[in-house]
Amino acid sequence: MGDDQPIKANYKDLDQLEYDIDTLRFLRKKLDDFTIDIFRKIVNENKIHLGLVKTRLENYHGMRKKYDTAFLTLECQGFIDKKEDGTANPYFVTVRGRQLGQLLYEEKLKREELL
Repeated sequence: MGDDQPIKANYKDLDQLEYDIDTLRFLRKKLDDFTIDIFRKIVNENKIHLGLVKTRLENYHGMRKKYDTAFLTLECQGFIDKKEDGTANPYFVTVRGRQLGQLLYEEKLKREELL
């Protein structure tokens, strides 16, 4: 009975999880143009190291349902994450969000080649 070796658990940082290309394309296909525009706004805010606070968006209160759906979709798919900061909850791009950004950039290049 000398096989009583402790079991070593391997933990992965799931925040660093990346999607394979098929999963990424599948999830991207589920995003409408409005949601993609919201994602791009978050990316732009992240470039200056600020998160995007959705309540500060133009016409947020008039289009709250549409905005909330876009943010929820992006968050559930793992492309963005919200960080609590007092009363504000800014959204930031995740590792998977950077993958989506790269995919969107490649799509844009392909569209421009066709023109």
